[in-house]
Amino acid sequence: MRSRSRFFIAFITVVVLLPILFIVPRFVQAHTAGTTQINTSRAPFKGSPLNSPHRTSRTLLHGFQHVFVIVMENNSYSSIIGNANAPWITSVAKTYGIATRYYGVAHPSQPNYLALTSGSTQGVASDATVTVRATNLVDQLEVHGKSWKAYMQSLSSRGNTNKLAPFVGDYARKHNPFVSYADIQSNPTRMARIVDFSQLATDLRSDTVPDFAWITPDLCHDMHGIASSRPNDPCSNPRLLVAQGDTFLRTTVDEIMHSRAWSGNSVIFIAWDESDFNDHSGCCNANPGGGHVLTLVISRNERTPRSSNVLYNHYSLLATIENGWGLGCLNKTCGIARVQSMNALVGSPG
Repeated sequence: MRSRSRFFIAFITVVVLLPILFIVPRFVQAHTAGTTQINTSRAPFKGSPLNSPHRTSRTLLHGFQHVFVIVMENNSYSSIIGNANAPWITSVAKTYGIATRYYGVAHPSQPNYLALTSGSTQGVASDATVTVRATNLVDQLEVHGKSWKAYMQSLSSRGNTNKLAPFVGDYARKHNPFVSYADIQSNPTRMARIVDFSQLATDLRSDTVPDFAWITPDLCHDMHGIASSRPNDPCSNPRLLVAQGDTFLRTTVDEIMHSRAWSGNSVIFIAWDESDFNDHSGCCNANPGGGHVLTLVISRNERTPRSSNVLYNHYSLLATIENGWGLGCLNKTCGIARVQSMNALVGSPG
């Protein structure tokens, strides 16, 4: 009887346990392999506290409350970082987020602005007045129910009411990409959302800032400058020009961060459009490009100093906005393998 019991126990052990021992390892191996493949499909961000493969997936970033984009002009990365005339910028670079390997996509200015708003230079290679028929960020925003407004400094100077004018005082149309899109030009409702920069203070006070706010300083405050015969003209003297841009950024960002709009996972991007004309370095679907430039990221949800040495350019910035709101992708921002969104610098989902 005992021998039969032992035989029965041995039989049950073989029949029940062996399949488990055989199947479970394969099951675990298969699922572990699947997870690893997903997590490592894109390289992790390096040089950042958010050094995780999960952060590289565009599907994991979402929930921006407000996005502010401020575009500055014509300075290399090395000419701004550490510049004695830009103390606020240097302070922000040490306090918030900085992309150390960020590039413009072309020379001169205008193609960079088109790239930031449509994922392509649209074949434009000059600063001449153009009208472009192309799907753009505004189309994406409106389809997904996101409000927007573009704040252009000096647009209404000298009593100007013509938003298609190439120049008005210190305002330059080449730094205003929105008026160059045909489907914005032809739509009065959309054109009404392109306003003078002075409107920003009013909107911040009344808590009517849109989801997406684009800010273009004029030529005296974006570090571009204008021609002048006066050696100490703050709009042409290189030293004073950088100082004016630094002050503009400090004042504007301070107003944003002390308003009710600075909530949730709001973020401010400060990018320079292009570097010196002799710098054609680039990356990310744009090489040669517009040279090595500075880009700062101030995230309300990520308040620790952080740096990313991942290769980025203007397509990366646009991809980050698209990803954050699930807008899809435009042109070269669709190239995930070459154009990485700036997840490491924008903070956790809101």
